[in-house]
Amino acid sequence: MCKKTLPSLGKECPSCKADVSLLVTYVEDLDNSLVRAESLTRAGELGEAVWAYLEVLETDPDNETARRQVGRVAAAVRQFDRLAQGRRWLDKLQTRAQFRQWLHTWGTEGSPPRGIVWAIALVAILLALLVGYFVGHQEAGRHDVSSASETE
Repeated sequence: MCKKTLPSLGKECPSCKADVSLLVTYVEDLDNSLVRAESLTRAGELGEAVWAYLEVLETDPDNETARRQVGRVAAAVRQFDRLAQGRRWLDKLQTRAQFRQWLHTWGTEGSPPRGIVWAIALVAILLALLVGYFVGHQEAGRHDVSSASETE
């Protein structure tokens, strides 16, 4: 109430005798949470440490230490995401390279020669096209006959 600086964390203001126990508890809990977060960070429990720092920020959004530590973790996560994205791209390239290598060596080492395989594939495609053409031609002929009989 009197807005004077307290010399120590007492339960009562020495000048105006106001009860400041709630504020003292608040500051002590904040300090304890920061100490706990720092010890978790040193112990390598980064996930738990981040949650502890976030609890501090929930209570005191302007806490410099907690903001800095959470910012560092967020920057590390962003960098990891960028690296992981690049690694996924590299894995795709390596997979494509393996497929190209397999295609390149496919006619060697006991596999059927490439020319024969391509010839068989070409003949199969041509046969499929011819069968499709004749089936379509027969259906069109049936359609013409049925429409001619309907008009008579």
